[in-house]
Order: sequence, then C-alpha cells, then structure tokens
Amino acid sequence: MAQQKQAVYPAGQQELQKLIIALDTEAFTYFNTCDLQNFKKYFTDDLEFYHDKGGVSKTLDAFIETTRKNLCSTTGSKIRREAVPATFEVYPLDGYGAILTGEHLFYETRNGIEGLSGSAKFTHVWLYKEGIWKMARILSYDHKAATK
Repeated sequence: MAQQKQAVYPAGQQELQKLIIALDTEAFTYFNTCDLQNFKKYFTDDLEFYHDKGGVSKTLDAFIETTRKNLCSTTGSKIRREAVPATFEVYPLDGYGAILTGEHLFYETRNGIEGLSGSAKFTHVWLYKEGIWKMARILSYDHKAATK
C-alpha cells in the first residue's frame, strides 16, 4: 500500500487516521518478521531515526542495517513490536503529511518463549509526496524495561 498512489490527501480526520494507522501497521508487520526488503519501502531515503537509548540514524540504509544487526540476526532471540491502538493520535501536517504518536510494547522470544520485554513512546512523521506516503522521521523514546 505504501507504494500505491493515493489520488488525493484524505479529505477528513477520520480518513487520515484510518490510512496512517493502516500504513503504520503494515510497515511494522514486515519489521516483526524481519522482512527488511519490504519494511524499507515505507521510509524515505533521508530517514532520520531518533532513539533515546540507541542514538540517531540519519539515513534509511543506516536504520535498516541497525535493525538487521540488533533485532534480526540474533539466533534464538526475536523482538516483536506491538503498537497500542488506544494510544494512537494522528495529526495532519499541512503541506507535508501527517504525524502519528502512540505507545508500543516490545516482546522478546528466547528459546521459543515470548515475554514482554519493555515499552516506549513513538512519533512517526509521514511524508505525502507525489501520491505516496512514507515515514521520514521517527522518534522512539521513554523506553522502559518490563516490570515483573
């Protein structure tokens, strides 16, 4: 869907919210399966990713490589991101695109057993250009370990 042309910017808030949440969900389905070839289609080449614990990545290639190295290469361990829909807020960004904010949970699977490993807040800035939506800026912050 991210690569499909949209005829026009969504007419109302409800349509915008539905579209942005669907695109975000779609993108992170690929993240959760470590399908990085499809995942990267949802981002601009000049992507900036700000992570309160991991620092800054200033290109799409750097972001994908960090994801590959830290989340998609560990044998016996797997990370899954699950956004919390009740926390979503979508805002139009006039002349640019939209902003999605919310919270997400992270689950880690080790030796076949999945458990909650932490939570964080996020802000995704979506660019709407030439009928195509892509994430241009990502902030992932307020990371907390799961309490047991």
